[in-house]
Amino acid sequence: MIEKASKQTVLIAMTGGLESTVAAYLLKKQGYRCIGIGLQLFEAGEDPGPFADVMVADLNKVKSICTYLDIPFYAVNASDLFADTVLDPVVGRILSGQTFEPLVFLNLVLMEVLLEKAAKFNTNLIATGHYAKVLKNQKTGSFELLVANDLEHDQSYALSRLGQKHLEHLMLPLSEIRKKEVEKIGELIKVEYLQRPKNNVHHIMRDPRMITLVEARSPKDLRRSGTIFDYREDNSICEHIGIHRFYIGQKNLPSKTEFPIDPLKEVISIIPFKGNIFIDYPDRLKYSHAHVCRFSPAANLDMTLPLSVYVKMSSGGPKISCRLYFKNNDTCLVDFESERPGILVSGQFFVFYNRAQDKGKVIGSAIVEVGGIFDGEEFNTLPRNKKDLDEDDDHSKKQDEKLHF
Repeated sequence: MIEKASKQTVLIAMTGGLESTVAAYLLKKQGYRCIGIGLQLFEAGEDPGPFADVMVADLNKVKSICTYLDIPFYAVNASDLFADTVLDPVVGRILSGQTFEPLVFLNLVLMEVLLEKAAKFNTNLIATGHYAKVLKNQKTGSFELLVANDLEHDQSYALSRLGQKHLEHLMLPLSEIRKKEVEKIGELIKVEYLQRPKNNVHHIMRDPRMITLVEARSPKDLRRSGTIFDYREDNSICEHIGIHRFYIGQKNLPSKTEFPIDPLKEVISIIPFKGNIFIDYPDRLKYSHAHVCRFSPAANLDMTLPLSVYVKMSSGGPKISCRLYFKNNDTCLVDFESERPGILVSGQFFVFYNRAQDKGKVIGSAIVEVGGIFDGEEFNTLPRNKKDLDEDDDHSKKQDEKLHF
């Protein structure tokens, strides 16, 4: 194997972190000729906002790690591709009161750059330090994305948007080993790893630094000011200075005034063109179905009949049992096994698996259009409020009058 591998070149994404360094180290041990590639995602002087925590801040340090490993290193300016694929959609979603999954699409940027550069180095092999598996299906000849052996650190969710053109060239040296083993190997490599900042923010889209990033990349008239409303009582509370400061599920709300807002209430709806923010207690929020779009299936997936699958609705979330009904134009209906508490946000990213636990594979991914309680005709995304009840009363009275009750 080493003799065969010694004739091959592989381009590996280098971040200066533990995983990518160990991945390059292992490939070299197997006899591959490695070339390190680092991505520059922002132009000099640009404020990266929360992406400062996921981008490579110091490419010179990455180069020094590659020098230690005795592999060449090349920095690639991918700022335009990153802006088109990640930054612009992030800003657009926020200004629309929706959400996005930036790190999934950042991996698409990474793969596109690696494939482009691989062709220039006359090779078709690329690699990363992700925890996931890529296997070739011997019956169909297609490539499948599977969960890693280390379930706790599995990153198949983050790679789920990759297509066949990526998977057939992708090597994942950490697929069979656990993070503890990676850390032990890392101790043998005498370099100073770049550390990612530890952030308590649950999701990058909820990071307060998103506010300045959106302000830097959008015209002021799109960041509408408006009113915060109490949804249940259907009355206004106070004014706010921009919808880009809010997201679905947000508590501790900013406003123009010092009017106290109940800290147990959270944002449940954003109407961007009016600048309206609706808040309520989350206890009544439920969903049983979701309509998803831009469904990207695994190769050779049979979509002629509904499938019983498991869905992950966030990178670190559990796999939830559901049934998948395939519709036209890359859309699907997700029918959850049971009614669930909470709210589904437009733009939320779903990844579907064929199994709940180990050895499962990704069968597709999609983006939420709308979710809620489905009555067979339409979604009820939010519970009834005072206005709805009053309208019901008015309608009932009119019907009674017609019948002379």
